[in-house]
Amino acid sequence: MEQVINYEELIQRAAELGAKQAIKEYKAKEREEKKGKVFHNTRLLMKSYNDLKKHSDKGIDSLKFALDNGDYNALSEDEVYILSIKQSKAKTLVMIAHIDIALKELKKRQKLAGTSEQYKALEMFYIDEASYTDIQDYFNCGINTPRRWINEMINQLSVLLFGVDGLKLDMVM
Repeated sequence: MEQVINYEELIQRAAELGAKQAIKEYKAKEREEKKGKVFHNTRLLMKSYNDLKKHSDKGIDSLKFALDNGDYNALSEDEVYILSIKQSKAKTLVMIAHIDIALKELKKRQKLAGTSEQYKALEMFYIDEASYTDIQDYFNCGINTPRRWINEMINQLSVLLFGVDGLKLDMVM
């Protein structure tokens, strides 16, 4: 028995399938971009860690957290500027504390896993500002190993810093 092809129905089905596939690809691309941003932000925080730490350490004694009294209109332009600096310094202190806690947890996890060298490579690269070659020489390992270890540590650190946004989930949403 010959099946009758309804061209309108065929076109409708093709359009639906095409739209579903396009949405699926768009969502996958969106997830990849989000993962890339989290990874990028973690790298950026670690690259800036030493400068942020110095910046926050210099002004801790003089920093008094501004309480929100709701009367910013009474402040002069200079007072608003100073308040803004204090708030920025407070945010920096909070972020540094958050990074320090995450680094401490990561170090503990690597020690328990028996892979302390991976954390040490991260520490050497970002905190001690050693080159990949220096790390390679220190551990007497392959040329790509320090980069691979550091990338793995950045992935794990991303989860500790950013929570679920730091996870590399490949499930369909």
